[in-house]
Amino acid sequence: MRGFPEWQRWRGQTVVCVASGPSLTAEDVDACRGRARVITVNSSWQRAPWADVHYSSDAPWWDYHLARGMRAASRGEFWTGDPTYRPPGMRGVRFSKPLRGISRRPGVIAWGGNSGYCALGLAVQFGAARVLLLGYDMQGDTHWHGDHPDEIRKDFAFAMWRERFGEAARDLRRMGVAVINCSRETALDCFERASIQEALC
Repeated sequence: MRGFPEWQRWRGQTVVCVASGPSLTAEDVDACRGRARVITVNSSWQRAPWADVHYSSDAPWWDYHLARGMRAASRGEFWTGDPTYRPPGMRGVRFSKPLRGISRRPGVIAWGGNSGYCALGLAVQFGAARVLLLGYDMQGDTHWHGDHPDEIRKDFAFAMWRERFGEAARDLRRMGVAVINCSRETALDCFERASIQEALC
């Protein structure tokens, strides 16, 4: 891992990835504070501005939120998988669109079609032994925060995303990384299920 000082920084720890599915609650997010490392995905930073890492794959999303005060309103590091996007203070892990499953190469993650998938890959890059998923509903027609503004809105591709997570789940089992889907409502059935309160005990 020489040359990649960020990687394995959370080796053996529990990491919670907080995505934007409509079932996400403030109560579940607050339960994680101080009990695990936390990576937020896209606009879920607003539920956990105190998180360790805020991640989005999308440069237009970053431009929109950075222009509206996200730096001042949040703590933690800013990360993206877009290899061409590096505004001041932005850290990067390169996503690969052709890559499937979970990458074993430092500094590279599989794209999987969505930022929630990339956040899971980043948690593994950081050395997580357990990853807990919140807001990974993979269903519904909006987010917990409602629709994104028109200029950064994208279509949902849940069927493809669920297939990609299934591929990741197989790799994660072989790697010995435990993933628990703690989302209150979810169509993602490739991971063990538990409430966030149970998983954090």
